[in-house]
Order: sequence, then C-alpha cells, then structure tokens
Amino acid sequence: MTRIAALPTLAASLLAAGLLVTGVAAQPALHTNVVVTGPSIRLGDLFSDAGPHAAVEVAPAPVLGGKTILDAAWLVARAHEQNLDWQPKSRYVQATVERASQTVSSEAVVAELKRELGNRLPGGNSELTLDTSDLRLFVPAGTTPTIMIDALGYDARSGRVSAYVTASAGDVTTDRVRVTGRVRRMLDMPVLTRLIAPGETIAASDIETIAVPADRLTQSFVVADAELIGKTPKRSIRPGEPVRPSDIQTPIVIHKGDLVTVVLKSAALLLTAQAKALEDGTQGQAIRVSNTRSAKTLDATVSGPGTVTLSVGPPAPAALVAAHQE
Repeated sequence: MTRIAALPTLAASLLAAGLLVTGVAAQPALHTNVVVTGPSIRLGDLFSDAGPHAAVEVAPAPVLGGKTILDAAWLVARAHEQNLDWQPKSRYVQATVERASQTVSSEAVVAELKRELGNRLPGGNSELTLDTSDLRLFVPAGTTPTIMIDALGYDARSGRVSAYVTASAGDVTTDRVRVTGRVRRMLDMPVLTRLIAPGETIAASDIETIAVPADRLTQSFVVADAELIGKTPKRSIRPGEPVRPSDIQTPIVIHKGDLVTVVLKSAALLLTAQAKALEDGTQGQAIRVSNTRSAKTLDATVSGPGTVTLSVGPPAPAALVAAHQE
C-alpha cells in the first residue's frame, strides 16, 4: 500500500524537476498526394495533426479533372501562417492535389445526341461516331450528370453532326464543348466465328451477327444465316469477314471419277447400275455419269454421297435397262 501511495508524490517531484513528460504533441506530417472533394484546399488536407487549424482554407481546389502541385516554399509559408511546426526534409518536397471528379463518357453524349436527333436519323440500325472521344467534360465524383445539347446540326445527306454539349451535376456546370461526328446506317451481317476450310460444312453454331456500316459494302454480301448454313467455303474465309455469295458453295458430295450407284425407281420398277461420275456434283445437282458396262452417258441427279437417280418416265432409259440385264 505504501508503495502505491508514494507514486503520486514521486511523479509530482519528477514533473516539477522537468524529468517527466506527461504528453507529447504529435508532429504534423505532409500528405504528398491529396484528393479533395470541395472547392477549396484546407490545411488538414495537406497535413496530419493540423490541430485546431485543420479546417482553415489555404488555397482554391483545382478545377475538376485538374491537379495542383504545391512546392516546399509554399507549404512552409502556409504551415507557419497557422503556427504549424513543420519543416520539409528537402527543398524538393511537394504535394500534389487533385479534385475528385469523373468524366462524362462519350457513349453517354452519343446516346443524348441520338435522342435529340430522333426520327431525323436513317431508318433501321444506325451508328453515331464522334470525331474525338476525349470530350474532357468533368463533373464531381459520385454524381449523375445531366447532359444538355444545343445548336444541334445534322446533314442527312453526308451524315455529319455538330453540336455544343454541356453537363451539369449539383451546382457544377461544365463549359460548352463543341462536338462533331458522323451518322452511318448499319446492316446486320452474318459472319463466321472460326476459320472453316473448303469442304467443311458451315453449321449454325459457326455463325454470328455483326453490324457493318452500309457505306463499306461496295458489293453483294450474304445477309441471312440460311444462306451460309449447309454451305462450304470455296476458299479460306477469315472469321468476322462479310461473305460474298461467290465465296461459298454447296458441298460436293460426288467428285469427278467417283464410282456411283445409279438408281431408277418407279411404282413398278427398281433398277440399279454402276456408273462413273464425269463431273463433280452437289446435292440435287444434275451431272453426267458413264455406265461402267455399256459406256453409255446418262444425265442423273445427285441424291446423296455415291448415289444418283434418274428421272422416272416411261420408258426406262435403255442404257440403264441394258446395263441391268447384263
């Protein structure tokens, strides 16, 4: 108990002698990278432990989207004005201050321009492309800006668009920015999603649809998936490339020189014979074949791989009957 009671007496003696420190004032530290949300820079934005002067405004904030660099001499002067005990470690010390902001996207501006143009745009799908995507329209961070368009001009013949754009959020309104761009009519085009070799059949899963500016299409292209499905490329076609009708064909199921079965079928007759294809043939295509026994040439229709059929009509082709009877 005596020991505990003696402690206050010892502490008082040390304090009187200046040997006991009861509290140490924190040394202010510089914030070298600062982001402010308001219109001014405060002492507490720049220094930690700024004390009762932390809320004192020492400079205007940068413009939205901008930054301010404060050098060592300026910082020392502001600290001393507020009786803040701070000294830089070197004359190269500086603080960079930015204003918390966000940009108004070019996509949002395009959407507003298209809304303003309304039915003046070409029918169907259209695309408006700005000549520059860096509009430098800044509003405070975390806000939802309102975009305003004025002096809107549109030339339907050339597709050229011009306007002045401003954005506002809260009590902040940006300067007017002039924008220009071009409207183009877009066409939906089926294209291949992968490289398909000649002879390989195109399936529905091999196709996707892309929008292509109509003014880029100087020749005829396939415009429907059905025109591609079941076809094969005549040459290698790059994925994503519009396809010309001349680039594709129905897959060849019978090649020149193949041995094929010739079929003639009617209600009362079924005859078959072997023949040699004299030319390539696709499904449903008429080709010439040569009977391997009689060497007679017949005109037949490709009905499947290795099979051709003859048109039914009395009497049955003599060349086929003769070959069947041999």
